[in-house]
Amino acid sequence: MESSLLPPVIQDFIAAANKPDREAYVDCFAEDALVLDEGKEWAGKAAIKKWSAEHHFGANITLELKQYKQHEEEIVVVFKVDGDFDKTGLPDPLYLDFYFQIGNLKIKRLTIRLSKGLEQSEER
Repeated sequence: MESSLLPPVIQDFIAAANKPDREAYVDCFAEDALVLDEGKEWAGKAAIKKWSAEHHFGANITLELKQYKQHEEEIVVVFKVDGDFDKTGLPDPLYLDFYFQIGNLKIKRLTIRLSKGLEQSEER
């Protein structure tokens, strides 16, 4: 799926996530951004840098864009996610919804949830 219609900061987020480029990834976030993932929250760039080092880059996560849509003030992006993490009890393939809220050309809030937008068994 083509990402060129997404806001530039989300395009940069995807590129940095998959490159991988830790600094460019964290730079996509506002100073006071909030990330909600796995039932926890990380507030501010320093916390997001720690979260991304452990939960994204430490697990060699890759994001494959599957679909996206504007939903009220959020852009919901569905990714097929893979990497070196414990997949016990998770669907295969794993699809996650990333709910982005953008402000001043930066990500101000990112919520990550198990996808409900795609059938988890789509590629079996």
